[in-house]
Amino acid sequence: MGRKKLEIKPIENKSSRQVTFSKRRNGLIEKARQLSVLCDASVALLVVSASGKLYSFSSGVNLVKILDRYGKQHGDDLKALDRQSKALDCGSHHELLELVERLILTKTLLSFDHRGIRVSCQSMNICSKLEESNVDNVSVGSLVQLEEHLENALSVTRARKTELMLKLVENLKEKEKLLEEENHVLASQMEKSNLVRAEADYMEVSPGQISDINLPIYAAWDSSSGGCGIGGIFSGNNLKRIPNLSEPRSHVSSALMAEAIAVRLAVVTSVYSNVRSLAVLTDSLSLVSLPKKEATQPELFGIMFDIYHALSYFDRISFHFISRTFNGEADLVAKSALTLLSVNSSVGG
Repeated sequence: MGRKKLEIKPIENKSSRQVTFSKRRNGLIEKARQLSVLCDASVALLVVSASGKLYSFSSGVNLVKILDRYGKQHGDDLKALDRQSKALDCGSHHELLELVERLILTKTLLSFDHRGIRVSCQSMNICSKLEESNVDNVSVGSLVQLEEHLENALSVTRARKTELMLKLVENLKEKEKLLEEENHVLASQMEKSNLVRAEADYMEVSPGQISDINLPIYAAWDSSSGGCGIGGIFSGNNLKRIPNLSEPRSHVSSALMAEAIAVRLAVVTSVYSNVRSLAVLTDSLSLVSLPKKEATQPELFGIMFDIYHALSYFDRISFHFISRTFNGEADLVAKSALTLLSVNSSVGG
């Protein structure tokens, strides 16, 4: 009588199932070992019991190396299998409930309008019903309904996020405006401070003598005609017979240009008059600073070049700021020269 063929079906008895698993697992491992020895093959075996315990066997070569080799040769198949398992396996019922509860709690905290709270509460109710059912499988209808509520809650959250971001942008714009106004105020204060410092550095002088020869100059400029009148008064010790400066000029582009022409006329006239020590006094802070720093501006390049060239003929020369209060004589001479220019232009016209 032959051996009875065993029917292959799940073993219902837990003890018998455990004994059968242990015997057949050992037999499978032995067969794998024999295959490795007989055929000189690299064999890897992985067995996971119903309780989740893992058993493994590898012959000769490390198990990890065999699995890596398999992964390299069947990478595309493994990726497809992984995607399929993720689509089919969404976790246990309790894990799903915990994830949903965390998501809903986050949405509830972020949703402040009534619609968002209502949607979140509906989702919480569904979640509590699912938990009360205490089953491992959730119906498709419940999951679809839960998905709809989660999408609604997500839409409300995104709308709230957009609203908060717009408010943040508005606040940043207001801060930018305040900072620009503050920057404008600080720039004005700095400009005033620089002006005060410049006046202190270049000394506003009174008519008192500060060099062998003082030469207060002034340029009166007419913006409508482009003409200017230059005036200068020589004063000081051991002063030879040097005529005062009084000269009209036409086609002058700016007041700064007129002042620069006046300084050049003062310096050149002093050189030809054999003056070796000179103090030039002007009410233009910009022109006072340029010779001291040996700097220039593009529109004044030619004039300042002449001034710098003439400085080498002096034993001592300085430039000082003087207010119009103390520069009345030069002011009067300059305006007289400008008036003469206007008269001559009218007669010539």
